[in-house]
Amino acid sequence: MAAKQVTDREKSANAVVSAGTTHAEATAAGLGKLLKPHLAKGESLPDVGLVMILVARALEAAKIKMVEADAAHEAELGDDDAIREARDAATAALSDKLVELREVIVGIYGSAAASSVFPGPAPQDPVVLSRFAGEVATAVERVKLPAPRIKAKLDLAETATELRALRATLDAAIKEIAKEVREAQATLDEKNQALAGYDELFGGGATAMTGLLRLAGKANLAAKVKPSTRRPGQTASDAGDPAPAGAAATGTGDK
Repeated sequence: MAAKQVTDREKSANAVVSAGTTHAEATAAGLGKLLKPHLAKGESLPDVGLVMILVARALEAAKIKMVEADAAHEAELGDDDAIREARDAATAALSDKLVELREVIVGIYGSAAASSVFPGPAPQDPVVLSRFAGEVATAVERVKLPAPRIKAKLDLAETATELRALRATLDAAIKEIAKEVREAQATLDEKNQALAGYDELFGGGATAMTGLLRLAGKANLAAKVKPSTRRPGQTASDAGDPAPAGAAATGTGDK
């Protein structure tokens, strides 16, 4: 799902782009009437309509880049689910094995023997649990167990091998998670750069269009594309900016 900060900006971008493309010709004509009497000999009016269209195109391109960057980041985050589930399953399997091993050692050899193998309770954090399991596997190989209290025996070598296999599975999952985190950070950085670029262009483009429309006698249209002073990348009307005092008296009936 697209982020609200992106959809809000997209809505405002569409409004400004539409104004730039739809009203370029009329704005140029209105500015022509205002400025033509002030031309000096040899001077000609600039193509204001083309400027508005080009600004609209640039803003449309920045909007598309922002939307695509947001979609790429959301897709990257969605890819993490299966990997996190695999990490959680590997964590649970290793944790269960450690709990079982402690119970077996206590049952066969007593609490003191278990304490000589386990440095403490098994941690819940996957990374810390992996290190803990490695310490236990090493301790299992080195421990000198007392005589069993019951008729049973623990295969220490096999137990250490099994612990290391479970740990390897968890470590592989942890490595994949770290990779996904890096990839998600990369797409987030790209999204933030696209947002910043869009906001910069929107601020300048919307401000320029606002001024041109006002000069052309289209104050109502200018009010619709005026950039917000509260929320970057949005128009004042979309952002809910309070209307300036006396704004109602500036309308000219333009559509």
